[in-house]
Amino acid sequence: MLRAATIRRKLGVAWRQPLSVLLCLFPAWLLIGIASAMLALVPFRRIAPLLGVNLGAVAHRPACTPRQAMRARRIGASVTIAARYAPFRSNCLPQAMAARALCWLFGVPCAVYLGVDREAASRELRAHAWTSCGEVTLTGAARSFAHYAPLSCFVPAAEAAAWHAANDQRVSADRDAS
Repeated sequence: MLRAATIRRKLGVAWRQPLSVLLCLFPAWLLIGIASAMLALVPFRRIAPLLGVNLGAVAHRPACTPRQAMRARRIGASVTIAARYAPFRSNCLPQAMAARALCWLFGVPCAVYLGVDREAASRELRAHAWTSCGEVTLTGAARSFAHYAPLSCFVPAAEAAAWHAANDQRVSADRDAS
């Protein structure tokens, strides 16, 4: 009886999700599994280039249109739901890698961040990975920027080129003003 009630409740939750979230569940689940296997078998230095260009310790958020932001929210929901039902490692890094792959697939600009806890009250170092598209945080907590200091920010190559060009212009303008 309890099992039937649980299944009924879960089906009710699924029914309330947008169709786009439901259609992304299996690909998200599969990508989390692939990311988890890669992290277990391949050194991260070989995986990092797949995430994009590393801008370093910056909190750059790629600009997006309202439509892309809506897609990003749905991708984030799909990855979060899929991670709950994964029989393999599905913590923050595999989720961030899966969200990055889905964003690439659907043409949504996103950045993957690797960071450490800002609160150094304990001597323990806590790492975290999250993704964002504009003001939308796809994976990781919505307050990841408040709680974690970014150490790496991975963006697509075109986004990195635009970011470097904008920063080069700012540096030139600062030199000219001095």
